[in-house]
Amino acid sequence: MHKISLICFSLVVLCSASGDHEFKANSHLLAKHLNKQSEVSVNAILLATSGTDIFHLDAAAVEYIRSKTKQVAPKVEWVIGQGTDQGEYVFDGLQTKDGGFIAVGKTNERGGGSCHAIIIKTNGKGKLEWQRIVGEKERHEEGRRIIESSTGYYLGGTFTQGGKTGAGIVKLDKKGMIVWTRVYPHARHGAIRGIDLAKDGIVVTGYTDYAEEEVPFIADEAKGFVMKTDFQGKPVWRRQLSVNQGTKVKVDVQNGGFVLCSTVWRFSKGSDHQDACLIKLDPKGRVEWQKTYGGSGNDQCFDMDLTDDGYVLDGHTTSFGKEGWDAWLVKVGLKGDLKWQKSFDRPLGGNPRQIFDECYGVKTIPDGRFVLACGSGIEPENVRNRKDPRNTWAAYLVRTDDKGNLLWEYSYHTPKEGHNAAEYIALCRDGGFLVFLDSDTAGEMGEENIGFLKLTSPKKEKRKIH
Repeated sequence: MHKISLICFSLVVLCSASGDHEFKANSHLLAKHLNKQSEVSVNAILLATSGTDIFHLDAAAVEYIRSKTKQVAPKVEWVIGQGTDQGEYVFDGLQTKDGGFIAVGKTNERGGGSCHAIIIKTNGKGKLEWQRIVGEKERHEEGRRIIESSTGYYLGGTFTQGGKTGAGIVKLDKKGMIVWTRVYPHARHGAIRGIDLAKDGIVVTGYTDYAEEEVPFIADEAKGFVMKTDFQGKPVWRRQLSVNQGTKVKVDVQNGGFVLCSTVWRFSKGSDHQDACLIKLDPKGRVEWQKTYGGSGNDQCFDMDLTDDGYVLDGHTTSFGKEGWDAWLVKVGLKGDLKWQKSFDRPLGGNPRQIFDECYGVKTIPDGRFVLACGSGIEPENVRNRKDPRNTWAAYLVRTDDKGNLLWEYSYHTPKEGHNAAEYIALCRDGGFLVFLDSDTAGEMGEENIGFLKLTSPKKEKRKIH
């Protein structure tokens, strides 16, 4: 019998046995009858059971069907923690050309009250190859974004040169040794938040003239900028932006020039609120167009990627979710026109008013689909039940099709051991993923280390219905 017909037949049997035309299937009964069945299309099941008198599935049953008919989620290959006993926070990472991985973030200054940039390089199995800490005593320095070149790595963040700490670039060789440091003149505090490699130099974005030395999630009341340099970090051009902060920037290989994302404050429907912002620049950094996306709540953007027919942005939203902060994915066209937007939340269930789902990384998969790196949990001020396992944060991954429809979601949750949250994700050449974690559990150096979580390629896994 055809697999969809078989499942529909199972539902008919359940209905007949109940003697109730308003049959309400519960998830445990469905599990018993769906056991050993092969993967099926949830849309086909729901279509086959809709518009009839006898099929009346409750929410639990629908969710059960959905959970068992999505594309197979990945499995853990390995997870390793790296860092120091001082505590780290990771912001970015990638798979390197030699098949290893590199992560960048910040670490607390040993014996001091500030923090320094940390760069960690591993081999393809997460084994440490080298670790570099960049920072001067009692200076606040952070590494925020890293790219690889044929001669080493370019690191963007806030650094110190000649007694001045501010927005800068550090060039590292393949062994992690500092080749040069450039800090660019500006008022008060600043940082480079985004960096990308062009054919003839480097493009960066960030902010300046900010009141605090610590790099915030969003630098409100700062001055955003974008800058092009040569490969030695010497400025070619620099332009101030109309937004407070440039968050990420990419060379636009489809259209030429560059594209960058940000978060802006807007006033509409009688209130101030935050919206995501995408800015298209020509090769000289001049604005070609600027668009905003969001609703009446707060909608924050933290990453973006290119697609064959436009751009994709991610962050978190209170406009389009279920009362709290939800992970948010936005697809736009080549001219910035909104195509669709989706929100994702609560992989472990729970009260939507308590659960925060925050998203900081998005990648376009070569087949046109998307994967998001998120964290999900209850913030300390929202804790109502001390025994709730969701008080401990989980790393939360979402994979969608090219229309933003959910294919699978995956959670790495260790409530008895400590927090984990996904801060960024790299696509691996074997088809899997490397998730960069803020982790209390992956390392042996103490709490708050950088976790390297390697996941299999979903295509290699076969899924059973339990």
